[in-house]
Formats: sequence, structure tokens, C-alpha cells
Amino acid sequence: MTAPRHERAASWQQAAAVRDEWLGHGTACGPTGEAAAEQAVTALYRRIGRPRPEFVWVRSPREAQPLVQHLPTLQDLHTWVTQPPPGRRPPLASDLATSLARMRGAMDDRIETPLFDPKPPKRDKDRPWPELSAEAAVAYGVPFVDIVRRHVRDALYTSLAQGFYLPGKRLLGTPGPVCWYGQQEAHWIAYYEVWRRLGLAVYGSALDSELDGWQALARSAGWFWPDEQRCVISARPVSGTTFADGWSITTAATTG
Repeated sequence: MTAPRHERAASWQQAAAVRDEWLGHGTACGPTGEAAAEQAVTALYRRIGRPRPEFVWVRSPREAQPLVQHLPTLQDLHTWVTQPPPGRRPPLASDLATSLARMRGAMDDRIETPLFDPKPPKRDKDRPWPELSAEAAVAYGVPFVDIVRRHVRDALYTSLAQGFYLPGKRLLGTPGPVCWYGQQEAHWIAYYEVWRRLGLAVYGSALDSELDGWQALARSAGWFWPDEQRCVISARPVSGTTFADGWSITTAATTG
């Protein structure tokens, strides 16, 4: 068991490095890579059968609001799924959400239990694994996939979603128009990148290309609101959680 245990520990160190790298992208401030972001969004549009949109850049999510209030909310998209109007094409946001879900599902299917995993400790059916640090979970024998979920994906979600975009959305008012979060999509991007970088999942060229596109977007820009002819994209904060127009997520967090 010594060699597999050592391999698990070394693999977790690599996974932690990927997590920390993407935390950096998710909290990055300063100049925005407009050209890279526009190229990545154009690829997303092409994948769902839409032409390149007109791009409108704003200084913050607050500044975007007057431009995007006509876009569907999550409830609108749910209605399209459950009660689609006959003879009408779904909104672009619905097609993009479907494309993203399909990509993530396909990558999930390609993640295998690593050969270095030992037989997991016994536990009651449907009982979660104990709350342990990643290093303790590795030593205890928690399956590696559960360790990566908790200590990469879920940990980044806590930092980037609960600590940033969810309080930001509360400040802007809910329900609001559907958007994607650019750099704060890093929580799930890092999760799938761990498996690819460690050689524990082979996604294939098509999925690799899709994941690369989302990574390029997360490295380049903040929130974005896609529409049929136009995509509104927010620049990243200029410092901490404050944007160039003075809007701050700190305010959102303290009022939410």
C-alpha cells in the first residue's frame, strides 16, 4: 500500500496546485483580455449555431444592467424546458446552458476511479464522508474523486460564488437576467482541469477544445450576458472586489 498511498498524496499535491492556480484566475484584477474573451465567446456562439455577436464592454456588472434587462431569467428558461412554446426557437441562453451541461456531463463520463485508490473505508449507506482536510482524507482512504470534488470544486465555489458573484447578484436584484460569470466559473473549470492535467481522464479533442475555450474566457473577462446579436461583457475588478465605475461586491456582501 505504500506506493499507492504515496501516489495519492503526490496526486493531491498536483490537484491542489491546479486549485490554487484557478483561485488566482477567479480573483484576478486589472486589465481585461478583450481579444481573447471575444474569440472564446465567438467559439461558444459557433458551437450552438449562432454567428459572431456584436460585443459591448462595460466596466462592471452594474453598468451592464440597463443593456440586459430584456434577457430571460432562470425561471424563463425553466418554462422553455417544461412548456416550450410551439414553433419558437429557444433563447440563446437556453441553448448555451444546454451545450455547457452536455459538455460537463460528457467529461464526467470520462473520469475514472484512479488505480491508486484503495478500497474505501466502510460507512453507512448514503452517509457522507467525514469532514477532513484534504491530506487527512487522502490518508483515511476517501475516494480521490470525492476529495477533488470537496477540496477543489466545492472549495472554489465557496470562495468565488458564495464570496463574490452570489452576493453581487443580490445587490443587483433578483431574479435578474441569466448570465455567466467569466473568471468566477473557475470552480468547475479547475475541477475538470485536475483530471486532465493528472492524466486521470482523457476527454478527447472536441471536449478539450471546449474546455480550453472556457478557460480562455475565465482568464480574460468577468461576467457576460449573451444575446442573439449582442454579447455584453464586464471587465474584471480593478482591485479587490471594486470595479472601474466604483461598484463593489463588498457592498453587496454586507447588504446581502
